This record gives sequence, structure tokens and C-alpha cells, in this order.
Amino acid sequence: MSFILVLLLMVPAAARAGDLGGGSSGVPGTWYVGADPSWIDPAKSPIVFVHGYNNSASVWWEGNDMYETALANGYQTAFIDLYADRDMWENGALLAQKLKVIYDYFGQKKLVVVGYSKGGVDAQTALVHYGAYPYVSNVITLSSPHHGTQLSDLAHSSTAWWLAALLGNNNDATRSLQTGNMAYFRSITDPHANAKLNRYYTLGGTKWGSFGSATYWGGLYLSSYGSNDGVVTVASSRVPGGIIVREGAWNHTMIREGSYTFSVFKPYTMAAQPAVTAANASMESESSGPGPDTNQIVRGGKGDKGIKDSFVIEDGAEGFKLAFLSDQRLPSLKLKGPDGKEYNVAGIEKDTSDFFKGAWVHQFEIDQPDAGKWTVSGPAAAYLYTVGIESPLGAEIGMGPKSKSLKATYKTNWIQYHMDGKKKLKEAGKGSKAGIVADGDFTEEGVYNLTTEVKGFDAKGKPFERTIIESVYVDGFGKVHR
Repeated sequence: MSFILVLLLMVPAAARAGDLGGGSSGVPGTWYVGADPSWIDPAKSPIVFVHGYNNSASVWWEGNDMYETALANGYQTAFIDLYADRDMWENGALLAQKLKVIYDYFGQKKLVVVGYSKGGVDAQTALVHYGAYPYVSNVITLSSPHHGTQLSDLAHSSTAWWLAALLGNNNDATRSLQTGNMAYFRSITDPHANAKLNRYYTLGGTKWGSFGSATYWGGLYLSSYGSNDGVVTVASSRVPGGIIVREGAWNHTMIREGSYTFSVFKPYTMAAQPAVTAANASMESESSGPGPDTNQIVRGGKGDKGIKDSFVIEDGAEGFKLAFLSDQRLPSLKLKGPDGKEYNVAGIEKDTSDFFKGAWVHQFEIDQPDAGKWTVSGPAAAYLYTVGIESPLGAEIGMGPKSKSLKATYKTNWIQYHMDGKKKLKEAGKGSKAGIVADGDFTEEGVYNLTTEVKGFDAKGKPFERTIIESVYVDGFGKVHR
């Protein structure tokens, strides 16, 4: 009896009906059961909701009507706390154990799993790699980064990792969502026999808020990689082998809210599945997104005595938007153009998204800018800023050394993340041609995050600058995944 009591104390109990009024405990492995509907329809599967990075189970019912919407529609529900800052492997293993328990609790009725953001990746890991597929019929993912997110690449770059770390957002979860690591994950997940044993349905968002909003700058940064919701691109929200339900005007927060999306994915929670339209089937085959960004300049540093940093805007640029992130609110921040004219901050918001949560975001928007050197200045602070440039030159820069009309130099720094989580900074040069890293330069297993500074002159001899940030994963056989 003593042994049984110890086991019961080790296993978090489910919170019963009516216990969802407050926040969740946040203890990984704890799960919660919503109230039963007045009539339990056998055609409706119980729904298990899985939160994303930096969330807990209560994200579904605090400031969100997803739980009450599901209940009003006659569904039994369960919600689970996973690790808020761990990778898909730890969360997947834990979720797989709990899905079996929840499946038994509901009388061994097949479950539908709804995964928000990283929760969708955790869910697929649980089913495919940890064998939880028998307990689940369908998986619905809401803007899940199935191919990673370039914001994670940015957060772990040599330019920005220290600011993300200062804000507490450099951890196993964010490291795992680098696009190179997720390319490797896809390579071992998509061909797995278990990947075809459940049906996957995806929703993606295309809205990232108005200028000055907290998610705007993330959407701006990701815009060079395609449509996005401020955190994840539409292309990344598509899981190989899955069916696209809808890609609509939701930002990364809206897409998890019941009043916005429950009615959209509701048909895929039923025993009888609706037919897949030809449009959805054709969209599934689209590319997972373009290559490295060619319309961005990224800078970062720590101004101990004050901030003074500069960048070049090329001739012919139609406009640019600057997002300046800092650990402090800086209302006195200034932007000065080549003609000496000063511009004040147009909007200041605190970042509430995943990778730089807690940073103050200061935004500038400049139309028809003068070509030349622009300078941003302010009081002492740690900072990172991105400049999104509207310019026809971006496509030409994207060709890299193959471009015949541009003259450019490349300097690449990279951070190598070892399997034990340690990192070391390197600079391209030895064994690299013209500062560009080749696949042969990666000699050890792990994730490599590359930051390439591009400086050069266009066909008219006018200067330009760009920053390209990407990540790759090198597996144990030396194969590079990107």
C-alpha cells in the first residue's frame, strides 16, 4: 500500500470538471478535464489541447474562449501542461505517456489533439517517435512551426543571441525551432512508418498586426520568407503529408482563440471526415519557403555609454521600416538621415511573442528614404535592430556571388551549437572562399547558426548592405540539413 501511495503521489492528478476557473499549475505532466457537455455525442471525439512555447495549459481558457466554445459545441475536453522551455523530444515523451492516460480516462475513445504553435510539433513527436498514435485519430495544428521559424534563427544568431539570453528566451525550446534543426527533424519524421498512422490538418495565419503592434516587427522580419502571422510563416505551418484546412487573416495569438478558429477546424474533430478540396491538396505541395533573407539589415550590441550605430540604405529604395529592440524603453531614441534630418520613434510596444518576449520594440517607418548612411542613437542600453528594406535590389542580392551586376564582399560568423547545448563562435575564412561558408566547413554534429554580412556596390557603383541569417544541422553522418 505504501508503494502504491508513492506512485499516486508521483503522478499528477487530473483536475475534474469545474476546476478550470483559475490558472494551471504549470507543473509538466499535469492535465485538466473540462466539464462534460449536457449530452455526449458519440460522433464527437474528446479534444486534447496542447499549448505552445512559453505557455501553459491555461492559455486555452484564460483570455481565450477556446474551452467554452468547445464545451458549447458539445465536446469533452482535456488540457495538459508540458515543459514551457524544453525541446520536442522531452515534451513528446511526456505527452505520449499522458495521452494513454487521457485515452483511458475517456473510455478508450480515440482523441483529437489540437496543438498550438510548438505544441503541434510536440504532438507529432509524441505520436511518431514515442508511439502514441493508437490513442489519437486526428491532429490539428494551429500555426505550428513544422519547418522551424526564422525568428528562432535570429534569436540564436551571433548578432542577437545575447539579447535573447538576457531576456531569458535562449533555451532548448527555441534552439530546437531553428530551421536547420527542424530540417533534420523532418528528415527523420516524414519517412517514419508511424507518420502515416494519423491524419494531420493544419491552419496558418497571414496577419501580423498594424504598424507599432507587438507582433508587427516579427511579421516584418519574416515577410521576406513569405506570408506569416508574426511568428511562423504560412509555409512552415504546413506539415508534409497533412491537409491544409485554411490559411487566413489570423495573427499568432488570434489563431488559438475559439471564436476565430474553432468553427474552422470543427469538421475535422468528427468521426466522419469531410472531403478534401482540390485547392487544399494542391497547396500542400508548395515549397516550405524561400531561402535566406535578402531585404534585411540586422545589427546588435551593447551601448555602455550610449547607442550610436549606422547602416546604409541603397539608391532606389522605396522605403524601410526599422524595429529597434532593447531591454529598456527608450522614448528618446532618434534616427538621423544622410541629410541630417532627425526622426522620432513612431511606436513603442513590449514584445509579447516567443523569441524576444519582454523586449521593448521601438519602430520607425520611412518612405522614399535618401540613399546613404542612416544613424540610430540613444541612451545606454543593450539592443538589436532590424531594417526591412523595400527595394528591387533584394532579388539581385539573393543571387549571391552569381550576380553579374553587383560587386560584394561576404563575411560570415557562425555559432556552433553542440549536442550538449554548449556553443562556440567561429568566423569564416579558413577553408572558406570569399567569406562564404561551404558545407565542408561543418565538421562536427550539431546546429550551426550563420550570420553573413554583405557589403557591396550596385551596377551604378552605389553602396548597399544586407545581413543574411540562416541555420543548418549536421547529422552524425556528416549530412547537412538546411
